[in-house]
Amino acid sequence: MSSIDQVLSAAKAIAQKGHTPCLALIKARVGNHIPMPVLIQGLKQFKAMSEEQVQQINDVEPQATSAPETQPDIDQLVQQMSLMQQQINQLQQRIDALESQANEHKG
Repeated sequence: MSSIDQVLSAAKAIAQKGHTPCLALIKARVGNHIPMPVLIQGLKQFKAMSEEQVQQINDVEPQATSAPETQPDIDQLVQQMSLMQQQINQLQQRIDALESQANEHKG
């Protein structure tokens, strides 16, 4: 199975679980042995495919560099990404509040 085929297969599996395929989720699924340009090319190719073309992608599980039992679950990764985004939003709100206080003290 070529690297692009592995990326397409991973993207299909992620989509079938109800998630939107993205570089982070695909990389977590296929491991670190596929170069980033190939991951990007595969994701772009997947997004351009029709539903019929997606169904024709091999369902063969990509060969990851680590043992399957050590790979994080896609749902767990999505949950972690969501939590990190919430933390980023909270930090941005704190920064905005501090900047506002600093500006009030200046003038």
